[in-house]
Amino acid sequence: MRCVLWAAVSAALVVGLAGPATAQPGALQTYEFSGTVGTHPVGMSLTIRAATQFDVGHYFYVSQLKDIPLTGAENGPTLTLTEPGGGVFKLKLQGNGGVGGDGSDLSTSVGAGGTWTQGGQTLPVKLSMDSAFAGAPGDHLYADVTSASDAAFEAMVKSFLSDVLAGNRAGAATRVSYPLAVNGGAHPMTVKSAAQLVANWDRIFTPALLAQLHTAVPHEMFVHESQAMVADGAAWFNAKGASAINEP
Repeated sequence: MRCVLWAAVSAALVVGLAGPATAQPGALQTYEFSGTVGTHPVGMSLTIRAATQFDVGHYFYVSQLKDIPLTGAENGPTLTLTEPGGGVFKLKLQGNGGVGGDGSDLSTSVGAGGTWTQGGQTLPVKLSMDSAFAGAPGDHLYADVTSASDAAFEAMVKSFLSDVLAGNRAGAATRVSYPLAVNGGAHPMTVKSAAQLVANWDRIFTPALLAQLHTAVPHEMFVHESQAMVADGAAWFNAKGASAINEP
């Protein structure tokens, strides 16, 4: 799908994420970030009603993919967020320097930086805003993809990625929705069976693709046209498994 469709999706995302989001007064607005706490990759989601208390907030470590609730508020360019275990984020919003992107509040920011402190430990925090949209996240993030629970679907995606990165060809082949479209690269093809996937493994899972899949986060994935993606579109999944691979 990195042909016409993925190009169109990429273009739309670039336009949507290049600048700050515009929030309507009194309306719920959700902001999603990715970055690091110390050296640990994390994701964060904050849903706020204008400039008041957060309605919903959490963050997660990529190594664990377990949501940790956050409470707090936005005070101009400053965010103070507290988790149940006593950890506290003190963050300053960052703008892009453009018109309407001064970072004075969430709706005009492109990221945030600061510290996370718990007990006597303090770690630096760096976050980039990945997306912003009106409303709060739904209870079933993948309702357009599958009737399975979010946890079950994410577990399937995680298992596929783990098998691929470990070179477990037979395991990965069981989590593919055939025919699998392999787009771009030196050997585009349509893979119609597990046997064909295994036979063409090295042509499909190139070092460049494996490096990209190594960055994949199978949690709170972007959904488009009843499919979810990881690693900036390197792999797409439907209810049955991997449906498309897009070579770098």
